[in-house]
Amino acid sequence: MQADGATVVLFKNNNKKEVFLVFRSDYPVWVTTGGAMEDGETPKEAAMREAKEETGLDIKVTRYMGKYLITKGNKFRNSYLFEGRVLGGKFRPEFPGCRGAWFPVDNLPASMLSRNKEKIHDCLKNFKKPFEKEAPPISLRTDFLLVFLHPLAAIKYLLKGI
Repeated sequence: MQADGATVVLFKNNNKKEVFLVFRSDYPVWVTTGGAMEDGETPKEAAMREAKEETGLDIKVTRYMGKYLITKGNKFRNSYLFEGRVLGGKFRPEFPGCRGAWFPVDNLPASMLSRNKEKIHDCLKNFKKPFEKEAPPISLRTDFLLVFLHPLAAIKYLLKGI
């Protein structure tokens, strides 16, 4: 099982009508920026580092939303969620083949896992305090199109334990 992780959902501005997503080159899906925390790193530091590594953009974390508990068997990890804004810069992909683009929050791409869509929707909510909840599982029901279109990538993704 991986280490704890952190994600930042990047909005274009305060009206939260557009979100920045990255198309991965290793799995054919659009994702929010994020990844594993490094030793000694806070969740916020990890979210900011991952966003910079994956996009090259200058960002600002504006709010801590909460954390998801991800379980696999008897192991678990936390995934921390932040909301942020892009301050400037030019998109520079972390890996060859990755792409970045703005999407309206009410018209997200079909090639996106439901768990990433939930992160965006959670950032659109006006929680009074940070949440703590179970992470939505990757399921054939909600992510059928991706599994159907990319079965080998889906198996690789599920075995990796993301």
